[in-house]
Amino acid sequence: MGMDVGGSNKVNSDINVTPFCDVVLVLLIIFMVVTPMLQKGVPVNLPNSRNPEVQPDADKESSLIVAVPQEGRYYLSGKEPIPFESLREGLYENYQRNAQKPVFIKASRNLPFSEVKKVLKAVQDTGFKKVALLSQQVDEKGNIVTGNAASSMAK
Repeated sequence: MGMDVGGSNKVNSDINVTPFCDVVLVLLIIFMVVTPMLQKGVPVNLPNSRNPEVQPDADKESSLIVAVPQEGRYYLSGKEPIPFESLREGLYENYQRNAQKPVFIKASRNLPFSEVKKVLKAVQDTGFKKVALLSQQVDEKGNIVTGNAASSMAK
């Protein structure tokens, strides 16, 4: 009935991964909580699409985004609502600076298409050639696949 006290001089080469897993899980939770807060602009209930073409430029700070969360409310790359005539003027000013820049339209899924058509007409009248209607990608079951906006680009 004896104990081995400090007996062998073997090196313990086992790595304890439990603390590493704890840190990784905490970081994962932090990223999951913070990522939705990082989305720029006005929150809009985007329409769903199954096979969109992802538009990585839609999330950039320098992107030109027209948001229409509800009928009669327009936002041009900002958090303050502007009247429709100011939207036209803002689009024209942006066109004068960079005519090749794409315009991304974030229109609510509940918005009448006549309102979307009005915005598309304003963008077209300004002279922009690249326009994208943004949506959120969903799988076959209707679950959101990506948090990033995705759409088709009309050239």
